[in-house]
Amino acid sequence: MKRRNVVLVVLVLVAAGLLAACGGSAQMVEVTRLSSEVVAEGDMAGAAAPEMAALPEEAAMEAPMADTAAQVAPGQERLIIRTADMAIVATDTEVALARIAEMANSSGGWVVGSNVYQSTETAKTGYIQIRVPSEGFQSVLDAIAGLAVEVSSLSTSGQDVTEEYVDLSSQLTNLEATAARVRTFLDDATRVQDALAVNSELSRLEGEIAVIKGRMQYLDQSASFSSITVNVTPDELTQPIEVAGWQPQGAAKRAVEALINALQTLADLIIWFAIFVLPVLALILLPFLLIIWLIRRLRRRERVETTTPPPPAEK
Repeated sequence: MKRRNVVLVVLVLVAAGLLAACGGSAQMVEVTRLSSEVVAEGDMAGAAAPEMAALPEEAAMEAPMADTAAQVAPGQERLIIRTADMAIVATDTEVALARIAEMANSSGGWVVGSNVYQSTETAKTGYIQIRVPSEGFQSVLDAIAGLAVEVSSLSTSGQDVTEEYVDLSSQLTNLEATAARVRTFLDDATRVQDALAVNSELSRLEGEIAVIKGRMQYLDQSASFSSITVNVTPDELTQPIEVAGWQPQGAAKRAVEALINALQTLADLIIWFAIFVLPVLALILLPFLLIIWLIRRLRRRERVETTTPPPPAEK
């Protein structure tokens, strides 16, 4: 009885492989059902349990292959991931960024990230990335262009992920059906090792199902909310007036900086002279000063001796 069951299982698996290669998804489900019935006829308490636990693994490997060539139905809604990159010139960078963020929030979207930095002494440059509902994608682009003094560049792109989404949906259906069948084997398992084997296979299937669901959710959200990145630079006409490239405030600033540098240099020289130069000069000049002092003292003594009259002679 055991040998007959094993032979039947092998024949059923071979047939399943042939049918999967031909792309017959309906026949694959039927073969899976037939194989489970053949195994269920064996002795669950005997040696047939390992073959039963191994069967879902084969079915799980074949099931996703059955619908990999799934085609998009004529009435299927297209999933398009739209993105746009803009570069605009605005009179005030910070005000423009705040208005763009307000547009995103009011349209049901959100701000992904933004940044403002000082590009020159008097101007700021920044960027902002927002997500907006796909149905309002073009209207938001037009509103942003209305804020700008000039639109320097605009590029849009779209990625059709409908076929990938349909294929993932087909794989998800097959995996969920296989997982449901494996759960029935888990209920019928009578030995601990058989239950562990079936539970391990079930965990693997559930992990694959979670991955596919996460990818489908990402595609669906990316298609529902479009991404817009805007780089904002200040309008040169709003900057301070320059006459032949000369800016009075710039010259005054440079003069103050030069004065501060000069005072710092002078203070450094005084500190160096007091701490370093004076001690060195003292060490060098002290011997010479001592020699000069001795020479003058000797000369003064000689001068005194020469000018002093000799004592009178005794009579």
